Amino acid sequence: MNRLPVLSFLRTPRKQTTSVNSRLALLFIYVSLLAFIITFIAGVQNQPRNTEPEDVDDNVIPDSEEHVWPDRGPCTAVATLQHFFLLATFSWNSVYGTQLVLLVRSMRRSLPPFWKPLSVAVGWGFPAVLTAVTLAVTYRADSPLGYRQEEFCWLAGLEKDRFSFRKPLFWGFLLPVGLILIYNMVLLLLTSLITCRDPNLRSSRHSSSTSKVLVSVSLAVLLGLSWTLGYLVLVPTGPAKTTFSILFCICTTTQVRPRPPHHLRCH
Repeated sequence: MNRLPVLSFLRTPRKQTTSVNSRLALLFIYVSLLAFIITFIAGVQNQPRNTEPEDVDDNVIPDSEEHVWPDRGPCTAVATLQHFFLLATFSWNSVYGTQLVLLVRSMRRSLPPFWKPLSVAVGWGFPAVLTAVTLAVTYRADSPLGYRQEEFCWLAGLEKDRFSFRKPLFWGFLLPVGLILIYNMVLLLLTSLITCRDPNLRSSRHSSSTSKVLVSVSLAVLLGLSWTLGYLVLVPTGPAKTTFSILFCICTTTQVRPRPPHHLRCH
């Protein structure tokens, strides 16, 4: 009895599952990035207030020379959505890169059974938790500038016109994104080492898939780096701002659509 058709039939669902996982990761990258871009274009610029403070007694000395308006309007919501969607974009890039490395390292056409819930927890859960913690720790309705900026609907990063490591822009965004980028670079290094040392991966049979893995992980690093530079444009002034602007334009113009390896695509 010929068992090859039976074995092929039994393996097909696992191949399809792997292909679906790969496509879902790419889809979630596109969705989160598109949602961030739409939110950024629609509401990043905060509308200035033209009204005078109400109920101000001329005989009362204020606690500060700067008047802080209570939170009104959608600016805080816009900052929160941008924070979440941008973190989700970086998280799903790491999930996609990890998935490719697991496949090329084990030379398998399927992922572990727990991979799908784990990827969802990392891709959506981690950004949601970090966004909620940042909002809970720094936001106050009567003083929203501890969480966001006044001119831009984005996380606060300056204190007395200087960048502050205590502000949420650093520990709520730049620090986790920096760790994600380091992780992506480690993935790229591991894949390169595996490719160079394993004779099976260096054969002509696997050369196409391996090259696509390297390209995909490299683009994941590049995608995160470009948007990090984009937000660093908003922080400094002078020559540093010009430098970050040039680097951001260079990185953004080199972005293309990463394609999954051949064995991850549906036929």
